[in-house]
Order: sequence, then structure tokens, then C-alpha cells
Amino acid sequence: MSLLTGTPLGQINAQENTTVEGAPWVYFQDASANELKNPDADGFYWGLSGTVSYPVQELACYSDVRFGDDVEVNAVRCDHIGDKSVIQKRGHLVLSLTLKTLFPLSILRHIIRGSAVTVSGGDIEKMGIGTINNNLYYHVYLPVVYDSDTGDYVCITGHRCQFVNAWEINMAYGTPWTLTGVEIWMFADDTKPDAQKFATVIRADPSAIS
Repeated sequence: MSLLTGTPLGQINAQENTTVEGAPWVYFQDASANELKNPDADGFYWGLSGTVSYPVQELACYSDVRFGDDVEVNAVRCDHIGDKSVIQKRGHLVLSLTLKTLFPLSILRHIIRGSAVTVSGGDIEKMGIGTINNNLYYHVYLPVVYDSDTGDYVCITGHRCQFVNAWEINMAYGTPWTLTGVEIWMFADDTKPDAQKFATVIRADPSAIS
């Protein structure tokens, strides 16, 4: 019998026609705090829960959000046939964005690696920019609701993250200041299961998942 449509035979797992639009919310918290689920009933670590000692920080207005992978790929080459396979090693995950809200300084200082902020007189923030502390790590939580009627959502939790790379504040006349060059690297966390070392992705959609 001819295959008129080109459809494979047997069991087929097809993708859904579900789309996710827009950037996620961006939250971060000192990695010394426990994640909200640590772990949940299925052994997954994800989510944040703020405390007085370890509050959750929320970014406000941003654009150009990208989330990606950093992978080293080395080909396994056999001289008589060429490349036969590859060895892939994940270095880290990367979240990049342009920030359009710079205040308060108490949140900005984490992003630009500034000093702890001193509040003076009840209405003045003071922050220095000096030596970078390379021992500060954060949890990063990126949720987005893609169906507001049913509350269906997807979220990404990075377990051991840092703000990295050089930043720049654009101060063009007639336009708002914008902070470019913002990158969050999600490193391997050896305290997590091997399959979750860099991050955990959670999706909740009762109408589609059975």
C-alpha cells in the first residue's frame, strides 16, 4: 500500500499547537536560601520563596530577553570516514536582557555588581562600584503564564547563577536610560541531581497534560 501522505506508520507523538508569547517575569534571590520546592514530591527543585533575610528581587521593565545554551562541541573524527559523532559538554545557560528601570539601587547593585546600599536620612541611597565579589550566587526564577483564563504556565528555575559581563548605561537625550549588556549565567550546581544541575523547567497545563 502506498504512503499517500508521507505519514510514518505506527506510534506518533505530535507537538501541540500551543504557543507562548512575551518575556517571562524575572525574579532572583540569594542562593543561600532554599528554593520553594527543595525538592517536590517528584524530586524536582524549583520556585522561590522570599524571607526577611533572603527577599526575592523582581525586575520591572526590560526588553530583548533571550535564553540560551553554551555548549562545547568536539567532533569524533575517523580518518577513513570523517566525523562519526560528537562529544558535547554544557558550560552554562545564559539569560540576557536590556533593563529599562534602574531603581532602586538596592536591586540594581546586584545586577551591576555594586556595593551594598546604605540608606541615609531615610530618603537617600548610596552605593559604591568597586571590586566584584565572585562568591555571590543567586537562584533565578522565570515564570510566564501563557493562558490567563486557565492559569497554564511554564517556568524556569536556575539554581546557581551570577550576573556577568560588562554592562553599559545608555544616556541618550530624550530617551530613558537603559542598561544593556545584562547577562545571567546559570552554572552547574553539584548539589542538585545530574539532570537538574543547571536548571529545572516546569509546565502546568491540566487541559493538555494527562
